[in-house]
This record gives sequence, C-alpha cells and structure tokens, in this order.
Amino acid sequence: MKIVIIGAQGVGKTTLAKQINKHYPDFKILPEAARLAKEAGYKLDQTATVETEHWLIAKQIELESGENKWVADRSCIDLLAYIHHLFSEELSLIEFATETLVPRFSKYDLVLYLPSGEFDIEDDGVRSTDIKFQQAIDKRIRHVLEKHQIPFFRIVGSPEERLAKVKSLFAFTK
Repeated sequence: MKIVIIGAQGVGKTTLAKQINKHYPDFKILPEAARLAKEAGYKLDQTATVETEHWLIAKQIELESGENKWVADRSCIDLLAYIHHLFSEELSLIEFATETLVPRFSKYDLVLYLPSGEFDIEDDGVRSTDIKFQQAIDKRIRHVLEKHQIPFFRIVGSPEERLAKVKSLFAFTK
C-alpha cells in the first residue's frame, strides 16, 4: 500500500507520517525530496530554479519507485502544485512535469490531504514560513486534485484526531 500525505508546507504531513509509522511500523517513511534537495545545495520554494524542479521530479519518482509499502509526506501531486505556482510562465517545465508526474497519481492507494490554516507554520529551516505562500500552494493542491479527479480524504483536527481518522480509514480499506 502506498500512502501519500499531501498539503502545503507546515500543515503537519511529517507529523502524521511519523504517527502512521509508529502505529504501523511496516510502513516505511519515504525521505522528503525537498529536504534532500536542500542538503544537495538546491534552493527551494520562492527561490527554486527550473534545475531544482527537474532534480525534484527525478528524485520524487526514484523515491516512490522503491518498496511497495510506504507512507510519504510529499508526492508527485504536491510537486506539480508547487511547479504550477512557482513557474507559471515556464510552459516547457509545466508540460514536462505534467506529462511525467500525472501518470504516477494512479499508483497511490490512499491520498490524505491536510489543508492549511489549522496550525502555525513551524520554522524547520527548510520550508517557507510565509502564510500567504502556504495558502497559495494549498489552493494549487486543491486544483490539482480536482483537475485530475484524484480521490482523497481530507484530514483535519489535532494530531491525535488526524491519526484516529487515518486508523479508521485503514480499518475500512483493509
């Protein structure tokens, strides 16, 4: 089973992924491509370059192509939303990203969407803490979900409430 947790930066994706892994240790947590990009010296978010996005596309696909039972706190869905927002004038990048990423959406068994605005953004030293940027990305993610008719579950509430909702989904999907 391949589970993706999607949402803008700072909405609690990593927290939920760790909770899932703690309660279901057979689900490996995939590394986040953006963190790996930062470690490799690439700029992220508003300072990202086309080169960064090409690297992220390749890395995200590589990460998702591994094991069969994982949870990821980023996915090709998020990546496409960020590219659309940051590079709306770079039509060749958008076309390449769309052709490359959209076919991967059907490989996800469970898509969990965490909306923005529930928590303050914590500064993790990697992602932007700009609330307007977070809201813009959230809007783009919702657009990608709608445009590509991706089935998803909206997960809200405290971290404990979110985990309880995921547990109920697991009971339902097993």
